[in-house]
Amino acid sequence: MCFKIREIYLSDEPKGEGMDDVENFNTDVIALVEEDDEDIENGKKTVKYVASFFTYANIFELKSLHIKTGEYLKGKYFYAKNMVLVDNCSMENIKTVVNHLLEEGEFREAFRRI
Repeated sequence: MCFKIREIYLSDEPKGEGMDDVENFNTDVIALVEEDDEDIENGKKTVKYVASFFTYANIFELKSLHIKTGEYLKGKYFYAKNMVLVDNCSMENIKTVVNHLLEEGEFREAFRRI
């Protein structure tokens, strides 16, 4: 099956322009993917996939918060479906990671179809 990324959307984007903003952030990433489909006229269909991207720094911040709030057994664990850890959540970096996952054949393991 042939995949091609048509568009990538973020549920939220860092508001500031400083590195602190993109390096301590999380967002859902929605990828519109063009897939081969023999059952339709033009042979292509567009399918949506989603994954949650967290920066390493954001995970540490969330752990500190959960210790205070008592969530996740006071920070003893953290769980998110289809979680991808990245160094920063800039759109450029996210596109690079998504394309790499696609090239390596790992896209469907990291993302889930919606």
